Amino acid sequence: MFDRKTPATLVSSLALAAVLAVTPAFAQDTTQPPTSETNSAVSESVQDEATTQVDERRAALLNDATRALEETENALNALDDGDTEAAVDALAIATGRLQSVVARDPGLALAPVDVQLLRRDLVSDVETIEAAREVIEDLVSDGRLQEARPLMRDFASEIVIETSNLPLATYPDAILRATAQIDAGEIDAARQTLSTALSTVVITEEVIALPVLRAQLLIDAAEEALEGDAGAAETDATETAETEPLEPSEYVEAARVQLQMAEALGYGEEGDFDELYDNLDELDEKIDLADDTGGIFDRIGDSFIRLKQRLFD
Repeated sequence: MFDRKTPATLVSSLALAAVLAVTPAFAQDTTQPPTSETNSAVSESVQDEATTQVDERRAALLNDATRALEETENALNALDDGDTEAAVDALAIATGRLQSVVARDPGLALAPVDVQLLRRDLVSDVETIEAAREVIEDLVSDGRLQEARPLMRDFASEIVIETSNLPLATYPDAILRATAQIDAGEIDAARQTLSTALSTVVITEEVIALPVLRAQLLIDAAEEALEGDAGAAETDATETAETEPLEPSEYVEAARVQLQMAEALGYGEEGDFDELYDNLDELDEKIDLADDTGGIFDRIGDSFIRLKQRLFD
């Protein structure tokens, strides 16, 4: 058990366990949780989901808005170089692009211009996470916020999709104001206006809790394994696999552990996971009795949808 009076010890322990990096969408999922054999079976699917989510958001980026942002930066650079003509030309392009965005969708408040994937993955077990959480909660309760801060920074297992957006209520006006300031010879004021406009880019975030995602994928793997068992009698007895397939019950237990990790990490409140735990218990019983699973997997899928709505909507 960690000594809450020596949080630096816990910082070191968590630092060794945590993987915190800005990861391109095509990076590999190298996480090795305690149930690594089962989790490794869904690591590729985890990465595929992250890639799909990012690709969907990149498809929604507005090229005209992106170009307007680029030309704003070009104008600022031109002013730094003393080239006011190039700055005005760049701002004219930016203005035209923004007008095009507004004309196509007058009610649009935020124009997406960039997407980044941030991944934080705490590789640990439920007991260690619960112990760390207790230390953090004690520090916060004692008002020792700066000691709790480095622990909370890495206390997550998630993919965060960050989207940068131009605020259309203010950004176009700033570009026009900077243009007028350049025409009036107020170069320093124009530079300040453009710098301020660039700093008002709005970042929105969408969080995907990795333990919840892994749990869902593990249940999918359990369903596939059960379907494989059902068709096993039709398989030629002389055929052998290079590795023994995992049992459906192993996938279910690994999913349960992932949900426990999500709960320990604070994704959700008390009772949010009860429905899924009950579903998994029912699935375990059906697997043990070799009973027809009926519509249990559909119910589990619906439970995951409701859980995600409670956690993130």
